Amino acid sequence: MLYDPRRRAPASGHDFLGAISLGCLLENMWLMAESLGIAVHVVSGLAGGGTEREIKRILHIPSRRRIAFSVRLGYPKSPGRYLRVRREAGDFVHRNVY
Repeated sequence: MLYDPRRRAPASGHDFLGAISLGCLLENMWLMAESLGIAVHVVSGLAGGGTEREIKRILHIPSRRRIAFSVRLGYPKSPGRYLRVRREAGDFVHRNVY
């Protein structure tokens, strides 16, 4: 996923709304992929530094564009158990107090 940091949402000083939009886009891609049986792995460590420069060089990405994240997609070798450990809501939800 690429973005142009020069283009910002109106009245968004630090482009917070742009970051939210990228998150919404990622969520929609993820939901569609999962509905088709395609596994998703988000790779966020490519943004910034030498890795980003090398990827941009290989893919001929204009210098003004930044890599927000990349996504690896593929069909699982075998449908398996969901490996992510889910926390109980009570571990992180606070009602009216912190």
